[in-house]
Amino acid sequence: MLTVSAFLTGVILWTFAEYMLHRFLGHVHKGKNFFKTEHLQHHAKANYFAPASGKAMAAISVAAALVASLSLVMPLTGAVALMVGFTGMYGLYEIVHYRFHMKDPVAMPFIILRKHHFYHHFHDPKKNHGVTTRIWDRLFGTFVKVEKVVVPSRMPLQWLLDGTDIKPMYSPHFRLSSSR
Repeated sequence: MLTVSAFLTGVILWTFAEYMLHRFLGHVHKGKNFFKTEHLQHHAKANYFAPASGKAMAAISVAAALVASLSLVMPLTGAVALMVGFTGMYGLYEIVHYRFHMKDPVAMPFIILRKHHFYHHFHDPKKNHGVTTRIWDRLFGTFVKVEKVVVPSRMPLQWLLDGTDIKPMYSPHFRLSSSR
């Protein structure tokens, strides 16, 4: 039972860490940091992602350090289960975030999270920091409900387009800015 609850705690902790890293290291922090440089480039080029090898090395290092630290205050099996939940959710975040920018939605209900994320990108970078969940934005007052996202015509997302216009199935949710 400890390992199941530790795993679920890791999953929830990742969503919290995702929100905090994105909001504070990516946007609030003044000056440069390891996260902000890549993050600002991602905002400038909507289809830019930091190299996966660097992310993998950082994840392995953080996971090892956290397992070592957690094993001082809880059984090793619990520490490993927590880290599996945390890093597993981080891996899911990376896949989801990449898909938001690069691929068509698997199912239309997930368009809600895309709109949440793209509002952050294209409307207000101080709002809607969550990628895998909107819970922390709601709890910390950074949530904005999104009806339609205006995508800058200089940053079109290829999955969204049919030629130079929005695909009809996405037109209730997205539109291109008129400035070209």
